[in-house]
Amino acid sequence: MGKAIFALTTTVRYDEAEIQGAFERWLPTLERALTDPLGGLIESYGKAYRNHPDATFGNRDDLLDELRRASAIRNVLCHGSWQKPDAEGRSLPLFVNRHREVFCTPVDIEFLRQTQRGAVELVCHVINSITAMGWQFPGMMGPGAVIYQTKTSAQ
Repeated sequence: MGKAIFALTTTVRYDEAEIQGAFERWLPTLERALTDPLGGLIESYGKAYRNHPDATFGNRDDLLDELRRASAIRNVLCHGSWQKPDAEGRSLPLFVNRHREVFCTPVDIEFLRQTQRGAVELVCHVINSITAMGWQFPGMMGPGAVIYQTKTSAQ
């Protein structure tokens, strides 16, 4: 998410008179992209995409909703208190979110595999949201114009 936020916020064009102010506002955005938890990153990504004048990814709101749902599952998987699996290989992680909602779904290997496939699909959609604008996703050698190039990567 941080790389997508970087791509969206660094590719906005500004008039000469706006550049200094935009740069000063951009630095805290990049800092948050490096330190925010996933929920905050999703919101920052959505805001950056809505504010980008060349944003063309048609299902942005659906993607943001899916990312939020994935974030909720991620929190369960990472922060739940895992119990011993039952005879069918399912474990019910003890987890309550900040809205006091209790996670009640037993997790088995198929649940984890489906979650993994869903995460990969979401990553691809986020990458596509950048490449659809004609930009190369940062850190990849895929299609699109390079956003940022270090001296070592230029050699």
